[in-house]
Amino acid sequence: MRVELNIDKAALIRKVRQEYGVHVKSLAFVPEGEVAYGYVAHCANGDRYFLKLLSDSRLGQISASRLDFCLPLTWHLYSKRILPNIAHPIRTLKGRLKTCFDDHPLVLFNFIAGERVGYESPLPDEILAKLAGMVGILHRSTSDISVEHPRFESFDIPFEDELLKSLEALERITPGDNHGKRELQKLLLPRKEEILSNLNRLKELQHLAQAAEKEMVLCHTDLHGGNLIMTDQGELHILDWEGAVIAPPEHDLFAFAGEDRFFDLFLPNYEREFGPVSLDSRVFGFYFYRRNLEDLTDWIVRILVENTDDEQNRNDLEGIVEDCISGWPYLETTIREIATKLAQRSTPMS
Repeated sequence: MRVELNIDKAALIRKVRQEYGVHVKSLAFVPEGEVAYGYVAHCANGDRYFLKLLSDSRLGQISASRLDFCLPLTWHLYSKRILPNIAHPIRTLKGRLKTCFDDHPLVLFNFIAGERVGYESPLPDEILAKLAGMVGILHRSTSDISVEHPRFESFDIPFEDELLKSLEALERITPGDNHGKRELQKLLLPRKEEILSNLNRLKELQHLAQAAEKEMVLCHTDLHGGNLIMTDQGELHILDWEGAVIAPPEHDLFAFAGEDRFFDLFLPNYEREFGPVSLDSRVFGFYFYRRNLEDLTDWIVRILVENTDDEQNRNDLEGIVEDCISGWPYLETTIREIATKLAQRSTPMS
């Protein structure tokens, strides 16, 4: 989260000592992320950890419901040395992977010293190649990981009702509402029919993806630069696994499939670890549309219901423009281009 939670930090430090036996000296708030309050925990002996308190927002509650899968998953990936360069939970003194503070789920993670790759530009070739190999390792490890509460892709559209209700709510915004809501109305009401058209297209692709009978693998599902850290030693680490799910490979690969380097750089490094993979442009299309409209819904709901800060509203409105609306003209073109390249890839050389 960008704005710090109003909590008793001394009480939080005591809670960490009680649950983990870790003697934290101070907590430094990290103003990043969308669903959790993050802190670097500095210990008296020089050790550092990363502490997450999940928010009670809609997205925070969704993430909390997924902890019983993602925490054991990352613990096994790390402890079995399958994928050691990841953020993983620290066990409590009682062996648990999470605890609670003031009704907020609390997770203590290893601290990774380095720089976030960031959101500003396409990933450099070196980082993209390293990431592709790590994704290949993750996908091939599916049969090596067994947890009690696995999450499986169902190709659902869980945000549909909220999106439709939110579009209706835009009609009821008045001059008396705050600036963020008025700007949201001005931005989206003229585009309402386009949003509904995109939703209908998503439903078409949903049926095609369900019928594709794809191989299912462990996926991270949110592999962007904000969830990557590069250490001074040149090691790439993957953070924020709350969205992990067992799904078709396209669920991870769609984030890169629209780039020219996907077929020339990403796939060769991915397949070097995973092996040959069969990909479907229609499944890619499903994930393009679903992620776009899911992000749109998350930002709309926050502005309409949750935000109390003008700066957060500005950030969310900017996200809608840059990450959602700007992509609409290219969705179908990208699907067609991927279909063409996949067909060329599967055609034997004469």
